[in-house]
Amino acid sequence: MKKFVLLFTCMFVMVSVFAQTNFQELTLEKALEKAKGENKKVFVDCYTSWCGPCKMMAAKILPLEEVGKYMNENFVCVKFDMEKGEGRAIQQKYRVSSYPTFLILNTDGSLMQAVVGATTSGEEFLARVKEAFDENSAGNLAIEYEKGNRNMDFLIKYIKALVTACNIEKAQKVAQDVLASLDDEEKCSERYWFIYQDPDLTPVGSGNMTYLLKHVDQFRKGVGVVKVDSVLAAAFEIQLEDILRGRNRTATLAEVEAAEKMLDSYHLTGQDYLYDYIALIKAMKAENTDETLAMCKKIYPKLSDGKIAYLYFTPLLSLKDKWTKEQKKELLALTKQLVEQVQMSQLKVSLGQFADGAIARW
Repeated sequence: MKKFVLLFTCMFVMVSVFAQTNFQELTLEKALEKAKGENKKVFVDCYTSWCGPCKMMAAKILPLEEVGKYMNENFVCVKFDMEKGEGRAIQQKYRVSSYPTFLILNTDGSLMQAVVGATTSGEEFLARVKEAFDENSAGNLAIEYEKGNRNMDFLIKYIKALVTACNIEKAQKVAQDVLASLDDEEKCSERYWFIYQDPDLTPVGSGNMTYLLKHVDQFRKGVGVVKVDSVLAAAFEIQLEDILRGRNRTATLAEVEAAEKMLDSYHLTGQDYLYDYIALIKAMKAENTDETLAMCKKIYPKLSDGKIAYLYFTPLLSLKDKWTKEQKKELLALTKQLVEQVQMSQLKVSLGQFADGAIARW
């Protein structure tokens, strides 16, 4: 009886192990070779040791029986830490910048699809993986593209599929080829607006953004004021938030004032919050703690949790040696107000620690 129970237990453990996604200890080259011999694709889990969502996927989604069954039947699965060993080369080759990222590769190493970000269920994860095999997937459309199909409807569909597959470099190249074939009236029309409204295809500082800024009135006529102003506002927002969060530490007061004049010239509708950002940055640059405090109290209670998480701390820290005793009390009150306001548990903790630790020590 004991032997039977032991055998049953061993069988149960073996079934559980084989039911989950089988990640093999192979180099990428060996994985590609094995996938070719087995008529499969290669699935690469790109993770880092510090990535919480990566750990969640590894613990809760990839071990699911329905996920493992599909993955093992269709892929040779491997995983690499993007900050160690071969992972570094993979990260650079496929331009992995967000985690987790899951690469679906052809056996020649070319990218079929990238699934970026975690999912909350196995069903959602498999749906995103299966997109790579859809007839309108970037991988399948690439075959037609390589054969020379340059029909405009096809190219538009292909660009959108490439963006969905997170193959942004290829999407940008095809989009530029399309735009190069158009005159100004066509470029400023609704048909091609998707290129200019996508921040991956038209990032801040790119030639496409420069073109948009020079032809704002034409775009407004061809696409509509609301749509164009929304994209312009987003472009200004990115630049201003980069300063507020400390990603751009070299911006000068003169550059901020120049951005304000440019913003004035576009007469954007319903984007007054951008002027609040500018006022806060100017106050920070001038080390005007009264004005900085006033703008903090005006801006931050209106922001989402995500915005507060990366925009709140740097402005306060940048002037930590300048705040008066009374101002510190007001900052402490503001921070505690935000603790009560936000919903993200980790943000509540971070704000609480900031109030009780950093501000209290200033």
